[in-house]
Amino acid sequence: MRIVILGDFHLKPEDYGLTQAAMEDIAASRPDLIIPLGDFGSQGKIGRIEGLEEAERFLRYPAVPLRPILGNHDLECESGNGEQPKGTIETRFLDMFGLDKPYGVLEYEQVRFFFASTEPQSPDSCYDVQEVFATDEQFDWLKSKLQERPGVPVIFFTHAPPVGSGLRTVPRVHVRSTNAYLDENHDPYRWYELFKHTPEIVMWFSAHYHLSHIHPDSHTYRFGTHFFITGVHGAGFTRDGMRQSRILDIGEQGIRVRTLDHIKREVTEEGSWSHDGPPPALIGKTEVALSRKYALSVGEAPAMARGLVPLSADRCLVSTEDGFTWEAEPRVEAVFGTVHIGPALAGLAVTGERIWMAWGNHVGCSSARDPWRFVRDANGPWPTVSSGLTEEVSAIAVHPEDGVWAAVGAALWKIRAADESGKLSAEQVADLPEPSLALIADGRSLWSLSGTGILYVYSEQERAFAAGRTGILTWDAWRGYAAGLTRENGQLKLISLDGQREFKLLLPDLASGTDAAGLQVVCLGGHQALVLADGQVFFIVAKEHSVTRLEIAEGQAVSISRSYPARGEEVCGSFYVGLNAANRDSRPKLELWEKE
Repeated sequence: MRIVILGDFHLKPEDYGLTQAAMEDIAASRPDLIIPLGDFGSQGKIGRIEGLEEAERFLRYPAVPLRPILGNHDLECESGNGEQPKGTIETRFLDMFGLDKPYGVLEYEQVRFFFASTEPQSPDSCYDVQEVFATDEQFDWLKSKLQERPGVPVIFFTHAPPVGSGLRTVPRVHVRSTNAYLDENHDPYRWYELFKHTPEIVMWFSAHYHLSHIHPDSHTYRFGTHFFITGVHGAGFTRDGMRQSRILDIGEQGIRVRTLDHIKREVTEEGSWSHDGPPPALIGKTEVALSRKYALSVGEAPAMARGLVPLSADRCLVSTEDGFTWEAEPRVEAVFGTVHIGPALAGLAVTGERIWMAWGNHVGCSSARDPWRFVRDANGPWPTVSSGLTEEVSAIAVHPEDGVWAAVGAALWKIRAADESGKLSAEQVADLPEPSLALIADGRSLWSLSGTGILYVYSEQERAFAAGRTGILTWDAWRGYAAGLTRENGQLKLISLDGQREFKLLLPDLASGTDAAGLQVVCLGGHQALVLADGQVFFIVAKEHSVTRLEIAEGQAVSISRSYPARGEEVCGSFYVGLNAANRDSRPKLELWEKE
């Protein structure tokens, strides 16, 4: 059995010739079934009956059975408070293709095809009209059907992929708009749990991103499921210049995925994959326990130094050099949106229910929980509230009273949300002996690191700084422990201390040529620390004089951070590593590591 899978079926009247040629390519491949993955019609018609009818005449050309699903654009006129009555598209769609519901199952002897389709959203919970949304009724029906034939492989077809698939996304479009995954603003995790815990789901095809099959992460493998991106046929909608569809061949002794290239007008091996043996042999979930638990692409530019900040037990903020602050969840390998689009931040911090940001001569905050925290419009307002200060802000750090300390020019400020109105309270509290490169806070303890390497200690009672250690390159503190780097005889030296003990450890593999701007230390507690130097990350147990270099993925490390620790935890058991792009075909990554 041969299936041709079509990605987003966007049209342009001036490109009808290309669409017709693509359908001729499909007819020439002699498929038994064509599966279009939604978004039917041209601008002005898509989302309306006219768009479906415009697409139908091309889809019918090969004279092959069709099993389409609806995409996000097909429902954009009906979702939320859309002007088109709900059910308009679905009624015409079902009649046009002879279906009883937009989602469904096709049953074969050795394999099952599952189709999840986009549905309109209710006005009271429509965060983006273009979300790929499915109702509880649809999800529950599909979940129930999965139980009917245990041991038979299942192939899923959806417009957008589920969260956790690890497929390449489009950060500035779908991630920014929070419509990158199935049910992203409603309940994306149910799809993740579905494929993670259903051994029968062996393959999953999606579209939505308008990306071709040439990218390394256009095909991924997670928990026993192979995920595939499907490209587009039209020249006006490709994001990387390629025009492609997928060909899926299923036989009794094997499965093969290849590419139908609409530029070369032939079947190619780009993005190909094959399985030798009967389809049921694909079934079998696998899990591997590794120190690197998860890795995912985040944004298009590297994270800034100190640009990784844990937001919750599951999520992390990644502030990048190109002026985005992304909210990522490594466990499901997904980026859910951006809480800031603008100038690159000078500081980022999280306190309780607030995300704090510093840029220029401003400090502001947004909610850390509100669904509206994401900046969906590229020119949208952020943060929720802000305060203009007298000079440029060079650093911020968490204040214990749900606010932040801020290094503003030659002064230290204390900034808090003062009252129910949400207006910020900004108070200058002390002079800085020198401009601050970094503020480091641990409870009520505060340090300021200067460009001359002097670590100043702040006294709240005296409202003044006193000079402490000298020759400090970078410093961090956490739950009563502190760690820093200095240089000694051309080598880096780690200092680890608590209230009673201090350990010093030379790092002979890291010479004095290491760029101070690229150095970072993260205190993990219990005299354990991470050191970032020369693009590499080292895990150190100072009291045991143990140094282990992390085998990070391709690329170089640019930032490190603790993860969100459990209450009362003395030693942080996991941490984040931010990597730059290894080459032009890859993207910056965020890794989550756990200590075994």
